[in-house]
Amino acid sequence: MSDTGPDAGRRGGAQPPAPDARAPEHAPDPTRAARTSPPPGHRDAEPGARIHARNWGWRHGGRLAWALDGVDLDIAPGERVLVLGPSGSGKSTLLGGIAGLLGGEDEGEARGTLTVDAADPSSQRGRIGLVMQDPEAQVVLARVGDDTAFGMENLQVPPERIWPRVDRALAEVGLDVPHSRSTSALSGGQKQRLALASILAMRPGLLILDEPTANLDPDGVADVRDAVERVLAASGATLVVVEHRVDVWADLVDRAVVVLDGRIAADGPLDDVLASHGRALRDRGIWLPGDDVAGAVGHPLRPRADNAHPGPGGAGRGLDTNPDAPGRPTRPDDRHDLDAQSPPPGRVDHAERIERAAPAGAAGRTPTGRNAVHDHPILTARGLAIGYSPDHPVRAGIDLDIERGRSTCLVGANGTGKSTLALTLAGLLPALVGTIEAHPADPPARASSDPHDWRSADLLGRISMVFQEPEYQFVARTVREELEIGPRRSGVGDDEIDALVDEHLDALGLTALAGANPMTLSGGEKRRLSVATALISAPELLILDEPTFGQDRTTWIELVRLLRRSLDRGTTLVSITHDPAYVEAMGDVVIEMSSVHEDAFRRSYGNVLTGKRVEKHGGAQRSGGPGPSGPLGVSESPGIPGRSGPLGRINPVIHVLALIVMTTPLLVSIDPVSAGIALVLELPLILLARIRPAALALRMTPLLLAAPIAALSMLLYANPGGQVYWALGPAIVSERSVRLALGIFVRVLAVGLPAIVLLTRIDPTDMADGLAQVLRLPARPVLATLAAARMTGLMAADWKALEQARRIRGIGDSRKVVSAVRGSFSLLVFALRRSAKLSLTMEARGFGAASTRTWARPSKVGAADAVMMAVAVVIPTVALTAAVATGHFELIGR
Repeated sequence: MSDTGPDAGRRGGAQPPAPDARAPEHAPDPTRAARTSPPPGHRDAEPGARIHARNWGWRHGGRLAWALDGVDLDIAPGERVLVLGPSGSGKSTLLGGIAGLLGGEDEGEARGTLTVDAADPSSQRGRIGLVMQDPEAQVVLARVGDDTAFGMENLQVPPERIWPRVDRALAEVGLDVPHSRSTSALSGGQKQRLALASILAMRPGLLILDEPTANLDPDGVADVRDAVERVLAASGATLVVVEHRVDVWADLVDRAVVVLDGRIAADGPLDDVLASHGRALRDRGIWLPGDDVAGAVGHPLRPRADNAHPGPGGAGRGLDTNPDAPGRPTRPDDRHDLDAQSPPPGRVDHAERIERAAPAGAAGRTPTGRNAVHDHPILTARGLAIGYSPDHPVRAGIDLDIERGRSTCLVGANGTGKSTLALTLAGLLPALVGTIEAHPADPPARASSDPHDWRSADLLGRISMVFQEPEYQFVARTVREELEIGPRRSGVGDDEIDALVDEHLDALGLTALAGANPMTLSGGEKRRLSVATALISAPELLILDEPTFGQDRTTWIELVRLLRRSLDRGTTLVSITHDPAYVEAMGDVVIEMSSVHEDAFRRSYGNVLTGKRVEKHGGAQRSGGPGPSGPLGVSESPGIPGRSGPLGRINPVIHVLALIVMTTPLLVSIDPVSAGIALVLELPLILLARIRPAALALRMTPLLLAAPIAALSMLLYANPGGQVYWALGPAIVSERSVRLALGIFVRVLAVGLPAIVLLTRIDPTDMADGLAQVLRLPARPVLATLAAARMTGLMAADWKALEQARRIRGIGDSRKVVSAVRGSFSLLVFALRRSAKLSLTMEARGFGAASTRTWARPSKVGAADAVMMAVAVVIPTVALTAAVATGHFELIGR
């Protein structure tokens, strides 16, 4: 990435004259006209949108204060604007207003005027593209290709143009996966790229980005930023981007708008804004180009490890980062007069006070102290394979040592298994293959060395974890109660708990929120609370998944200082991170998890790793599902994925209709002849479906259990007839009951077999296409139900994560009913919030517009469907006719 400092040149030529900070009107930029007009021959491009606001303000429903007020803003077509401001300043409200997603009078009150292209922003669906911070809530459909095409379908893009644009958008963001890849199988960073690709494919006139790179690795950040630049150059779209880190977008934007306390505080060229307001921005938590936040937290006071060497497999040990160590680079001068050794102005380093207040150690452990680095690792892994299913391992062949008393950073590209490895090391996922051994100072009695075999209470004070989604860890009603859980379970007295909780609240800026429900906190506040809930129990090993995600500059420094103090108390840290500054500040040992070469990795993280030893993850091999066989658009057809073989050519709607026609007539009779003939005629469907015998046997298990039970009931309690073979009370086995039992046994199989063969092949997205196109059902409820079904499928994963969080916090062994109730409430909260965000995402992609949508994959009925329906009619007709002809037909219930 090019130099992003204040003096760096901008792409796009001369800059507009500097405006007055209170007067956002801009003189015309002669270079912008050329940039706004699409290049000749670019068919998909549209000119940039114009934004105009005069004395605009918004007050959320139920609030007294205005979130924004007196906003005067003019953004010309094709202009590129960076919006800066601390958390809670009103940036998100401004973006929501421009995107037309704030809602009506029932959700808040507006005053003044705000328009996009001289119209109400809410009427400009499809013209405005919005990418938010939460990647999970921005995935609408179950397959990558369909999700990328969703917005274009709503905008009536012709189907023949949709798939080339899908391929182009996925390539632009570097998401090299097949169209048929399940969106649930993507990592968080990959989902963020997918969200951006889905918006880019729409070619909006206004592109709004709300911290779009927050979940990405350094290569991913560069890819997304470069993708946005390419799209802007090709389309002439207007850009409004919110980002805490200025340097990511500094050389792409024309202008910066600073939002402070609900008002526009500055507006002008980025260099001018940084020059005049840089100190104020830094003090309010904005990351400025050239900031050395790793230096701001102070250099770690650690003894040099003269004998540092790679562990088995090459992972787990590295060079010390002592500032006096040979080869350590001299830090560059800070261009914004940052005092590298002092806390931000007006802030106090409270972390040291926590060190004094921390409990002497959970589970009877005495802290070892930062200067006691032991040769024996606290955790080892050998021949490890990780994943959620033995059939689909994420990575295999992992050997590593985690050094006691040191900070290890796991880094690498999105999707390389870092989070899965962390869950496995913490004992929350079982190792698929290989061994994990933990060696705490006070091992649990009568337990193996594998943390997965430990009780929840055994983990408390020994191993803890901070999840990527902080909400998973919250089980109490208030912030204070959350922090009390760990010490209370460790046997700490009430008075000491109060002091300990107060210190942590103070250190992380949460004192004013002590009585608030954790679920109501902002994203950054939730992250700090989740870290505090883990640290307050003084674990010997703490594993953190993206600990600095969502933090502004000020809270980042305080959080890293707190973790530094935990190292000084003897806590071993393992951090999954994409944050180069965090690696610089906390990376005693850096374990690289991706498959790239070391030199490529060094390019990704720049000079952050100078003076550190990067260990290639020994023996780690990527496995699992197959990737694309070639470039996007070449490796696969844009047709319906996964539909191969004779039955694969059948429309899913016809599958359902054929099943109804095939099985309903069989329900009117109960004789074994008609059911047996039908079953024999249905067996070829198994061959046509190409279902593996093992898979068929597994799917048939419910039938093979239900059929004998139904037959036994019929055998004993059917109306007797003919010869009686056995009787005991109301149970009578007769000639007729034997015949009926055989009939019900075969009939259950005859009705269930085609259901298994036909219904299990139906993809929900294909079914939705068929319902809307073949049966002409309204598209809006069909697609809304489909999106809701995908969200519902995430609830199982959410519940599993909630169980893991309760286990790691030491409360997973008891109070099952209470935990289940609280978990259900958390699950409901997740569902409601995701639904609200999903609704915004769908609206931002043009869903619900008055116009009729197009369909990327036309769902049609052809000759194969006609043959299928004919077969569905023939099977019951032949079966029932044969039963009548042979005199065996018997109506059910007689």
